Amino acid sequence: MRAKKENIAAPLSRLIPKNHFVSMSFFREEPLIKWPYTESVLFTAYDVYRSSDFWIDSCIKSGQTLKEGLLELGFPERCSLVADTGIFEIEARKAGIAKRLGIDVDFSLTNEQIFEAYELSGADVFVSPDEIILPTDAPYQVVSKVSTIKENLLQLLDTVPASKVIAVLQGSKRGTIERLYDFFRSNKVRMFAMGGLLPMWHHDPNLLKRVVTYARSITKGYWLHTFGLPRLKLLTYYLHDLGVDSVDSSILLYLTARRRYVAGTDACPVRLVDLSVCDCEGCKNLDSNMHTRSYDFFVNLYIHNVIEAAKMSRGIPANPDDPRIRKESRTIEKQDKKKRKDSATEKNPMKSISWQTAEDSLRESESGVQRRKP
Repeated sequence: MRAKKENIAAPLSRLIPKNHFVSMSFFREEPLIKWPYTESVLFTAYDVYRSSDFWIDSCIKSGQTLKEGLLELGFPERCSLVADTGIFEIEARKAGIAKRLGIDVDFSLTNEQIFEAYELSGADVFVSPDEIILPTDAPYQVVSKVSTIKENLLQLLDTVPASKVIAVLQGSKRGTIERLYDFFRSNKVRMFAMGGLLPMWHHDPNLLKRVVTYARSITKGYWLHTFGLPRLKLLTYYLHDLGVDSVDSSILLYLTARRRYVAGTDACPVRLVDLSVCDCEGCKNLDSNMHTRSYDFFVNLYIHNVIEAAKMSRGIPANPDDPRIRKESRTIEKQDKKKRKDSATEKNPMKSISWQTAEDSLRESESGVQRRKP
């Protein structure tokens, strides 16, 4: 019989955007460095090892953690920093872009490297390294991955107290999820996350619903986080329909790189939007005459998208007839969406289901983000 669960209050916000302050310097500059949009952000160890930014070296030489360095630049002290491994981003590159190019990527992070990045981060909450269990994995693969996940947690607990750990539930079967949950609880962990959701969504959206619903049922009374947001519309579904406590994602950076404007649960091309209708911090600085690939346009569109998603995460209802989206443009958008889908499938049937990170999307943008001149 499981022990009685106590309610806890985790220092996290409902929406936890991935903040790429290590690898993308504009996150460390005005106006993003002030970060008034959410109460927590997520950082990955992978960001440290793929970045060549001198800012990391300056923090190390000064004896500062990355969070201390951020605070010095103006990052709010009230904002919690969640440290994750970045394993999904590595796997995304292997299964996505690298796979399409026929490249065999051999890149991985050891636990020692992850924990070193964790220590350097100075984060408030730490995600235990996990293994992505796919719905198609054979039983012996599941057993092996579960064993690795358990061992990873024990290694992390040697350096981080259980009260600061998020342990990741994996798997598509109840038995697998239960075994991991019971093991985590036996080690005093009180914050949990459900992982492997993007590949699960591509495999079977109904399976994802059943798995997250079950994970929520057994973790009731504890904080439950979800990694990954396959579709923007799922933000309110996770948080308000399934009762999950928080979600993180790079989808907002991805949408911004594609010049998509978030209005409620819609994300349509910015050319179809009346920017003058919204008075948020981002839209106030957006100008229809700006080049859509300019630095200022990108940053302010991203700010709008974060603010809009944060509103949804807090339960502010979306307007199905949002006045920001020109009514006559809705039909055009639907037609464009169908053409893009048909074209992508015709050129590469696998492209629509391959994983892609937001940073990859940013790089694939025609000319990237043009930095403003100092």
